Formats: sequence, structure tokens, C-alpha cells
Amino acid sequence: MPDSALISILTSAGVAGVFCILFITGLIFPRPVVTDLKAEVAELKQALEAERDRANTAVAATSTTRDILAAIHLGQHLRTGPDQ
Repeated sequence: MPDSALISILTSAGVAGVFCILFITGLIFPRPVVTDLKAEVAELKQALEAERDRANTAVAATSTTRDILAAIHLGQHLRTGPDQ
């Protein structure tokens, strides 16, 4: 936190001083920083959506594989008979 001398100098400077205090305390961000953060959030959302799509595809593939293996097992069981 800035010391009281710095605060008194900046507040006596008027609007510019208030802006500087808000900037120093992190309440105001430069526009390029905000733009970069928005772009990064958009990229992360796209990556998350792609990861969800991959996960959904993997679940569907696993379910299909399970169904195929169950059908093969049932087919072998019906072909050989229940007693063999």
C-alpha cells in the first residue's frame, strides 16, 4: 500500500491523482491488459469445449465397444449352448 505522503500528493493533483491511486491499488487496468485477458478467457473456453467434445466422444466409443463385446459374448453363448 502506498504511504500517506504519496497519497496526499496524488489526491492534491485532482482527477489525475485519483486515477493514479486507483491504478496503483489495482482497481483500474490498462485497456490492453483487459483485452488480453478477454482473449485468453475466450481461448480457454474454446479449449474447454474441445475437451468436452473429446470426452463425450470417448464415452460414446467406450459404450459402443462395451455393446459390441456383450453381443459377441452373447453370440458365443448362444452358439455353444448354455451347458458347454
